[in-house]
Amino acid sequence: MQELLAELLWRNIEVDKAADRLRKTLPGFPEAQQAYEDLAEQIRSIAGPELYDQFYNCFMCYTDYEVQAYYALGLGLREELARALGV
Repeated sequence: MQELLAELLWRNIEVDKAADRLRKTLPGFPEAQQAYEDLAEQIRSIAGPELYDQFYNCFMCYTDYEVQAYYALGLGLREELARALGV
């Protein structure tokens, strides 16, 4: 049951797609995206592709916890339930 709820709430491709569509319509997103891509390329060229990829993957894993926590709170889930579901 825990795995099913986690699958429905956090590992849902439809939610990901909807969030992506919304994000692209937010004011300032294109500029923020371009600034990120420019800086990421600078860092990649200095650090090298292997180290940059390691950093990026680690950073995404780390920030995923924050995103999941905000998502759980946005759904109105209590902290205890979110922890039990493995957020």
